[in-house]
Amino acid sequence: MPEVTVKWEGNMKFVGVDEAGRQVAMDASQIYGGMNQGVRPMELLLMALGGCSGIELAHILKKMRVQFDSLIIEVEGDRAEDHPKVFKTIRIVYKFTGSNLPPEKVSHALKLTDEKYCSVSNMVAKAAAISYAFELNGIRYEYPAREVQEVQKGA
Repeated sequence: MPEVTVKWEGNMKFVGVDEAGRQVAMDASQIYGGMNQGVRPMELLLMALGGCSGIELAHILKKMRVQFDSLIIEVEGDRAEDHPKVFKTIRIVYKFTGSNLPPEKVSHALKLTDEKYCSVSNMVAKAAAISYAFELNGIRYEYPAREVQEVQKGA
């Protein structure tokens, strides 16, 4: 079972530490009394979503023997107006470069990532609608939007 520790560093700064000792600093903006010395926790959630889905996508493409030169993942979210200001919609764009990137294989890998393998996206999808797109050498392909999944009670 993954376990992390989050330590208060004073003011509004916290540092998360994983089991291997890797650290991530989190802080609030100056409006909330922070010093801007770390990422915001909600930004960290978007990073986790991009990182998890990127790892799964790259892993699936490797199994398909699809190689790419670079991959940049852009993730943005729209938050609710009222507290708790959860993400209501999230958009993810995977930008690939490379010489042999079949769109049908990338789309299939994205489908497997979205629907089966990415734990973070499957958890977040219970609260926010997630939409995906990918670009291959600057050509954009849309992927069907995922609606908010109904939370299973008692599961």
